[in-house]
Amino acid sequence: MNRLTMLVTAEGEWVLEDSAEFRAALGDPEPDYDGASFAVKNLGFIRFQVLDNSVIEIELHPRNTHLPALLAVQQQILSSRVNLFRIKYFETSWHSEIMISAERAISRLSELCSPEITPPSNERFLVEAKDYSELFDSNERPLRPIAQKWRMSFLSDNLIRVSSPSRSSTNSSPA
Repeated sequence: MNRLTMLVTAEGEWVLEDSAEFRAALGDPEPDYDGASFAVKNLGFIRFQVLDNSVIEIELHPRNTHLPALLAVQQQILSSRVNLFRIKYFETSWHSEIMISAERAISRLSELCSPEITPPSNERFLVEAKDYSELFDSNERPLRPIAQKWRMSFLSDNLIRVSSPSRSSTNSSPA
């Protein structure tokens, strides 16, 4: 089987798997581990293999893939004559998908690498339940002075309420 393996760096540069350029991009001149797999899973590289000029295998970790690397691979797919693609991608484990057209492979790579966007909340403020005693745990808490004033406002309010009935009873007699 004839196999050509190249890697695309996070910056979109093409390097051969065991070349000096790859080791420089990896940052390890003599890795004693599978440097290509490490680079794919952790550094945002994409492995690109052409098998017998009939299948292209693309291996990536979508969450770590950078846009220049993705665009370089998509450009290479468009310029190839191959119509069978295997996309291997890592989420919590490795997954594999087969595509039978360059357009579908490019589209699927874009889907995999698109960032997860949380729609903005329609509410003006986000409310989360918290234990207010956490505010008093440390002097370094930035909201501690406000929390102390807030707590004291309840104490003084209770004192007024407690003293109010006695005042009203003493003030109820005509002067």
